[in-house]
Amino acid sequence: MAITLNHQTAAEFAARFWTRLRTAYRNGDKLRYHYMVWRIWKWVQDGDLTNEQVRLSFNDFFGTNYASGSQWNNFVTTRFVPIKDRYLAMLAETELA
Repeated sequence: MAITLNHQTAAEFAARFWTRLRTAYRNGDKLRYHYMVWRIWKWVQDGDLTNEQVRLSFNDFFGTNYASGSQWNNFVTTRFVPIKDRYLAMLAETELA
């Protein structure tokens, strides 16, 4: 099911999301940063967003030019997947405490 936006456009949503992600990173808020990467990963996995929508909004916000295919897949595999995995490990760690 796609994300329903009632009070903002998709572009506004993307800009707010990436701004918050960048702010969490710059502020050293690792938990929020990791959560947000996991959240966007989950939206793609659940079919709420497409990989292409995420790629295009990422490119637009950060001024990058990742082409679809190997460039973007390499970025996701080397950056987003490890961050997502660390977040899941943090969750598992708190369950053990």
